[in-house]
Amino acid sequence: MNDAAFSSGELNEPAERAEVMATARELVPLLRAHASETERLGTPAPDVHAALRAAGFYTLTAPRKYGGREAGVRTVIEAFSELARGCGSSAWVAKICCGAAFMTALFDDQARHDVWGEDGLTAVSGSTRGASSNTARWGPGGIIVDGEWFYASGIHQAQWVLCQVSVDADTAEHPDVRLALLPASDVAINATWDMAGMQGSGSDGFSVREVFVPEYRTLPASRLSGSNRRWQEGERVYHASVVSMLAISMAGPVIGMAQGALDDILETLAKGKAITGSVYTDAVRSPSVQMAIADVVSLIDTARLHAYRAAGDIEAASVEGRRLDVGARARIRMDASVVMLRCREAIDRLLDIGGASGFRRSNPVQRFWRDLATASRHAAVSPSLSREIYGRALLGIEEQVTGAV
Repeated sequence: MNDAAFSSGELNEPAERAEVMATARELVPLLRAHASETERLGTPAPDVHAALRAAGFYTLTAPRKYGGREAGVRTVIEAFSELARGCGSSAWVAKICCGAAFMTALFDDQARHDVWGEDGLTAVSGSTRGASSNTARWGPGGIIVDGEWFYASGIHQAQWVLCQVSVDADTAEHPDVRLALLPASDVAINATWDMAGMQGSGSDGFSVREVFVPEYRTLPASRLSGSNRRWQEGERVYHASVVSMLAISMAGPVIGMAQGALDDILETLAKGKAITGSVYTDAVRSPSVQMAIADVVSLIDTARLHAYRAAGDIEAASVEGRRLDVGARARIRMDASVVMLRCREAIDRLLDIGGASGFRRSNPVQRFWRDLATASRHAAVSPSLSREIYGRALLGIEEQVTGAV
């Protein structure tokens, strides 16, 4: 990659992003064809998993030296938005693995080699939300981990797992909060995912029982607020504030779900759908439908613009090697929440256009609606909390209500 690619804040050359997007576009029909099977299985269908893995979507953000693309957040948003047009759950799983790959890239090179040295397509999953029973303690050369973690999207696809632990929390005045990287063979998957939406994401929890993790496969959680370490010349993408990157990257699948529902409604309208109880034998002739479609497209465009603005801020800071201040990180979190709200509004309008038939089990729109309603309520993009965080930052209140900003 040449330095010119960085001059405007661009972390991926246009030709490379176009290649990624072309691959994602080619996979949309496959994801769409297997969406019902994915939901029934509770995890991406085998053909979908194989295709996503082979195309490198699980490792889009992994280091180039290990076969990844070191994708910037704008590329991540666009790629998983495209994939989600076919299946929200499948795109979500791949996006979460992609985020876990980004965090894994912050570890020592020895740890990165453990994960990708023999297989550059290796998937990583994980969770930072653990039960109160989690324990970790220092031992010779590393830590011993025990506990349970919730909602690990991609856990069924992963060969490695990340979990957040507080080391010696019972004895230390200030516990050492770290990420621990474990082989998937060291964890037991717990069947905890039973939801109305995102059923196909298989976001089950996992447990770990007295597993030793060498110190080089642990990472201080403080590194997630922005890394100043460059592993090798050109890896500027890993300067990003990880929390900000992970939050706004959720915009990708959610925007894609809204777009997928719009695609389906437009396809239905093109076939000549009548409006029951009216004189309109062709719904596209109805001004109310015309205005609704305009509103929906504008809402999705608004979501994209907020997502792209946030991505631009993150990438510009990465290129310059600087850490985003609290105000900028708060605005990025607010941008992520705006995406969620606008996409919810868009799909609600689409349901009004489609009428009751949109809720048939066989209709993809109802699955997009359920998936979007669930995904957009992830804790990291909670609109109410994001508004509070952003408002405090705008008013100069230094104390924040969460460290995850």
